[in-house]
Amino acid sequence: METDFFSYSRQKIAKDKAAGRCDVANNRGAALKCLSKFLGKEELTFGELSPEMMTQFKGWLMANGRKESTVRLYLYQIHTLYKEAEKEAIAPHLPLLSGIKLPLPSKQKCELLTEEELRRMRYADLSDSRSQTFARDMFFFSIYCRGISFTDLAHIRKSDIKGFTLTYTSQVLTPPIVTVQWDAAMQAIADRYPSATDYLFPIIKSDDKITKSREIGRVCENITKALKLIATRCNLSVVPSLKMTKDIYQRAIDNVSVSKII
Repeated sequence: METDFFSYSRQKIAKDKAAGRCDVANNRGAALKCLSKFLGKEELTFGELSPEMMTQFKGWLMANGRKESTVRLYLYQIHTLYKEAEKEAIAPHLPLLSGIKLPLPSKQKCELLTEEELRRMRYADLSDSRSQTFARDMFFFSIYCRGISFTDLAHIRKSDIKGFTLTYTSQVLTPPIVTVQWDAAMQAIADRYPSATDYLFPIIKSDDKITKSREIGRVCENITKALKLIATRCNLSVVPSLKMTKDIYQRAIDNVSVSKII
């Protein structure tokens, strides 16, 4: 039975990477690296971990210029790893973050594009930029899919579409099975980007989970950059983002195809 927290955590991180959960693995790895710097070593038994140590770790992080959001992230990552060890009966029950106050940041209201700006963006002539045209298409496709996450969008398969219905298995939602109406506007976007694989769009090209995650991240980053250029080009009051598409969908439509409005 594993008794060293660092060894146990590295095994968990390796499993996260193998499963394609690269963001989780990276966050856990960063938290573990900081804990190692704080302790000055890379060995720590589960019995040595304590709420007092976590309080000191929090103080060390803040003293070294870490933002409150980063401090919160790292402490919760260490706590989550410990709780997983608890469930596996490797570590004793312990309220590791007992007495540590980590207030959640206040949720800021997201500014959205107006309907007039959405129409201006949709019908703008972007034919001189393939990257901007693709970014715009993915942005509107996400709206038409009720604000689908880009990870889920990238994983849509051609076989998920049957008639006027798209049914896909979400990588991020619970419950994971999602069904939306498939309409002409969505089909027109799909037709512009033929894929040589089983996936609807030519985003994922590898079967390897880690490489797949990197491909999605790289394309998403390029879309983000292109949307910033579109904001300037179309004189938009807000920079479009894939994260705002769900809010736009919810604001714009109720039981009607959003492509008929925007």
